[in-house]
Amino acid sequence: MKIFHYINFSLIFLFLVAICVIEDVYVNKSLTQTQYDCLQLEKQLEYDESLLTMQMSLLVDNLQYHWDNNESDLCYMVNHKSIQEIGTEIAKIKSYVASNDVDAFKVSIETIKYYCKAYLHFMGASGHNIL
Repeated sequence: MKIFHYINFSLIFLFLVAICVIEDVYVNKSLTQTQYDCLQLEKQLEYDESLLTMQMSLLVDNLQYHWDNNESDLCYMVNHKSIQEIGTEIAKIKSYVASNDVDAFKVSIETIKYYCKAYLHFMGASGHNIL
């Protein structure tokens, strides 16, 4: 009878590990997508040197669309207050595009990349997070 307790404990432990790994993969995918979108914006800014282009507008809309989709799912996995800064910076980016404020735009892109890098660092799967 005692063997069934060990089997149940092992199955529960493996189930929890699987959930943590799936969460880690999704969080990494979401934040990596956001970083990629930011890099695309930077490349386009180097090419055009203006925010008032159709391509820049499309890239900003893509960034916001991807973030909105990922943020709603990330809120189930992490504390919403931990990731709301990225959404705030994206809102600022949209206003900077409207006013063609390139310097503030660059600062916001760097801020988003910094938050993504920091979140990727501490939201990853580790033995401490699994236990």
